[in-house]
Amino acid sequence: MTSYSFKDVLSGATVECGYPYLTSHVTDYGNGAKECESVFFPGCSLINYALPLVQAVYDTLKQSDCVQGISLLCCGKILSYEPNGNELRPRFEQQLRDHLVQAGVKRMVAACPNCVTALRNACAADPATANIEIVALPQELARLGYRIDPGVAQALLGGEDGQAAVCPHDSCPDRKIGEFAAGVRTLAENIPVVEAAHNREKSTCCGSLARAAGNEAAAEKAAQLRGKESVEAGASAIMTSCMSCVFQLTMAQHQLPALHYLELLYNWRIDWAHTDMYMKLRFLFDDVSQQDESSRRNFVSLNQA
Repeated sequence: MTSYSFKDVLSGATVECGYPYLTSHVTDYGNGAKECESVFFPGCSLINYALPLVQAVYDTLKQSDCVQGISLLCCGKILSYEPNGNELRPRFEQQLRDHLVQAGVKRMVAACPNCVTALRNACAADPATANIEIVALPQELARLGYRIDPGVAQALLGGEDGQAAVCPHDSCPDRKIGEFAAGVRTLAENIPVVEAAHNREKSTCCGSLARAAGNEAAAEKAAQLRGKESVEAGASAIMTSCMSCVFQLTMAQHQLPALHYLELLYNWRIDWAHTDMYMKLRFLFDDVSQQDESSRRNFVSLNQA
């Protein structure tokens, strides 16, 4: 098992995470938020499905002076699905805003489309955090000049004569803003890309929302539709900017392989067939980590009560 150590600048805690078994141990609780103007926010999905990519992307951003620190915290969206979510999520978001102010954060680079939306909504609710810039990771990587290497894409996707094509799947929270959609297509401009009948602002859900709500039949139907449209477009694989979308499109449809653009960019394939259905690592603050017994999710506290 490989161990990764991260100092969370918003909670002050130092966390050691193990991969692939997704263990976590807080080695130092620190003394609260640390001064940090720019933060990488990978989000729960990237942490659970691809911990080595969290480290790789963080190194890329830090070496390019795009960020000064990292936070492993959950954006809070999943709390809405908890039995007492109407109470938990607002409480968590207030704590998050407080810690952002304490750290003096001015800019956050977020890896997940859901996190971008959740963070922007949470920050907008308070004048003290309303001006924090929330940046979509693929746009930041594209701005730095990164592009998916055609040789890497060919090796991972297969196909004949170098013509393996990816079909982008655009996630629900990005439909209106299109930042992840635009960023991913820029990163993929050197490899063949085909478009599904429903794309960008007209893209349909992969089924993750239905799965989170417990409607497995609707979730599978949605995933099958995405696979069908990608096949009809002539794709060799479905490429997304959302880890939850890849998981859903891998588990619920088998017409085409699905992968995250970071797998292509960093030449590191995730073993989607053996990932856990329920995430083990979701980092929150203490007073919202005490979950109802009916919760199916695990939450890890990053600050001492």
